[in-house]
Amino acid sequence: MNVLMKTEKVGVLKEDFEKSISLLAERLDFWDVQILRKFYMTGKEFPFDTQPHCFPILYRELKETHRLKIGSEAFRKRLYNLVKCGFLEKIRRTSPTNYGPVKGKENMIRAVIIKFFMIHGLTKFI
Repeated sequence: MNVLMKTEKVGVLKEDFEKSISLLAERLDFWDVQILRKFYMTGKEFPFDTQPHCFPILYRELKETHRLKIGSEAFRKRLYNLVKCGFLEKIRRTSPTNYGPVKGKENMIRAVIIKFFMIHGLTKFI
Protein backbone atom coordinates (compact mmCIF):
# COMPACT_ATOMS: atom_id res chain seq x y z
CA MET A 1 0.00 0.00 0.00
CA ASN A 2 2.88 2.35 0.75
CA VAL A 3 4.31 1.85 -2.76
CA LEU A 4 0.90 2.60 -4.27
CA MET A 5 0.71 5.91 -2.39
CA LYS A 6 4.20 6.86 -3.56
CA THR A 7 3.39 6.16 -7.21
CA GLU A 8 0.20 8.21 -6.90
CA LYS A 9 2.21 11.11 -5.46
CA VAL A 10 4.70 10.87 -8.33
CA GLY A 11 1.82 10.92 -10.81
CA VAL A 12 0.35 14.02 -9.14
CA LEU A 13 3.74 15.75 -9.10
CA LYS A 14 4.29 14.95 -12.77
CA GLU A 15 0.85 16.29 -13.64
CA ASP A 16 1.49 19.48 -11.63
CA PHE A 17 4.86 19.91 -13.36
CA GLU A 18 3.28 19.53 -16.80
CA LYS A 19 0.58 22.07 -15.91
CA SER A 20 3.23 24.50 -14.68
CA ILE A 21 5.21 24.12 -17.90
CA SER A 22 2.09 24.74 -19.99
CA LEU A 23 1.11 27.77 -17.92
CA LEU A 24 4.57 29.31 -18.24
CA ALA A 25 4.69 28.63 -21.98
CA GLU A 26 1.32 30.32 -22.46
CA ARG A 27 2.41 33.45 -20.61
CA LEU A 28 5.65 34.07 -22.51
CA ASP A 29 5.73 35.84 -25.83
CA PHE A 30 7.81 35.06 -28.91
CA TRP A 31 10.70 37.39 -28.06
CA ASP A 32 10.99 36.11 -24.50
CA VAL A 33 11.30 32.58 -25.86
CA GLN A 34 13.84 33.68 -28.48
CA ILE A 35 15.93 35.28 -25.75
CA LEU A 36 15.74 32.14 -23.62
CA ARG A 37 16.79 30.03 -26.60
CA LYS A 38 20.03 32.03 -26.82
CA PHE A 39 20.88 30.96 -23.27
CA TYR A 40 19.50 27.42 -23.06
CA MET A 41 19.45 25.90 -26.55
CA THR A 42 22.93 26.27 -27.95
CA GLY A 43 23.00 22.90 -29.71
CA LYS A 44 26.10 21.75 -27.85
CA GLU A 45 26.54 18.67 -25.69
CA PHE A 46 26.27 18.71 -21.89
CA PRO A 47 27.87 20.48 -19.96
CA PHE A 48 28.44 23.07 -22.71
CA ASP A 49 24.74 23.29 -23.62
CA THR A 50 24.11 26.68 -21.99
CA GLN A 51 25.62 30.07 -22.77
CA PRO A 52 25.95 33.33 -20.81
CA HIS A 53 25.68 36.56 -22.82
CA CYS A 54 26.89 40.12 -22.55
CA PHE A 55 24.02 42.63 -22.94
CA PRO A 56 25.36 44.78 -25.82
CA ILE A 57 26.46 41.79 -27.89
CA LEU A 58 23.19 39.90 -27.34
CA TYR A 59 21.14 43.01 -28.16
CA ARG A 60 23.12 43.72 -31.34
CA GLU A 61 22.86 40.09 -32.46
CA LEU A 62 19.09 39.94 -31.95
CA LYS A 63 18.63 43.34 -33.61
CA GLU A 64 20.72 42.54 -36.69
CA THR A 65 20.17 38.81 -37.16
CA HIS A 66 16.63 38.35 -35.84
CA ARG A 67 15.35 41.86 -36.65
CA LEU A 68 14.33 42.74 -33.10
CA LYS A 69 12.51 46.06 -33.32
CA ILE A 70 12.74 47.44 -29.79
CA GLY A 71 15.14 49.84 -28.16
CA SER A 72 17.93 48.83 -25.84
CA GLU A 73 16.08 49.96 -22.71
CA ALA A 74 12.98 47.92 -23.61
CA PHE A 75 15.26 44.94 -24.25
CA ARG A 76 16.93 45.49 -20.88
CA LYS A 77 13.48 45.45 -19.23
CA ARG A 78 12.68 42.14 -20.94
CA LEU A 79 15.88 40.67 -19.55
CA TYR A 80 15.05 42.10 -16.13
CA ASN A 81 11.63 40.44 -16.22
CA LEU A 82 13.20 37.10 -17.18
CA VAL A 83 15.60 37.49 -14.24
CA LYS A 84 12.70 38.37 -11.94
CA CYS A 85 10.83 35.23 -13.08
CA GLY A 86 13.88 33.10 -12.33
CA PHE A 87 14.62 32.14 -15.95
CA LEU A 88 17.93 34.05 -16.14
CA GLU A 89 20.43 35.36 -13.66
CA LYS A 90 22.15 38.71 -13.78
CA ILE A 91 25.84 38.30 -13.13
CA ARG A 92 26.79 40.84 -10.49
CA ARG A 93 29.58 43.35 -10.77
CA THR A 94 30.05 43.11 -14.51
CA SER A 95 30.37 45.96 -16.91
CA PRO A 96 28.78 45.73 -19.41
CA THR A 97 26.04 43.69 -17.79
CA ASN A 98 26.17 39.95 -18.31
CA TYR A 99 23.31 37.51 -17.99
CA GLY A 100 23.48 33.76 -17.68
CA PRO A 101 21.30 30.66 -17.47
CA VAL A 102 20.17 29.53 -14.03
CA LYS A 103 21.96 26.38 -12.93
CA GLY A 104 19.59 23.52 -12.15
CA LYS A 105 16.67 24.91 -14.18
CA GLU A 106 18.00 24.03 -17.63
CA ASN A 107 15.61 21.14 -18.33
CA MET A 108 12.55 22.98 -17.03
CA ILE A 109 13.24 26.06 -19.16
CA ARG A 110 13.95 23.95 -22.24
CA ALA A 111 10.59 22.23 -21.63
CA VAL A 112 8.90 25.65 -21.48
CA ILE A 113 10.55 26.68 -24.77
CA ILE A 114 9.52 23.47 -26.53
CA LYS A 115 5.98 23.68 -25.11
CA PHE A 116 5.70 27.28 -26.37
CA PHE A 117 6.54 26.18 -29.90
CA MET A 118 4.13 23.24 -29.67
CA ILE A 119 1.26 25.42 -28.40
CA HIS A 120 1.73 27.93 -31.22
CA GLY A 121 2.29 25.34 -33.95
CA LEU A 122 5.88 26.38 -34.58
CA THR A 123 7.58 23.02 -34.02
CA LYS A 124 9.48 23.23 -37.32
CA PHE A 125 11.44 26.20 -35.91
CA ILE A 126 12.78 24.41 -32.80
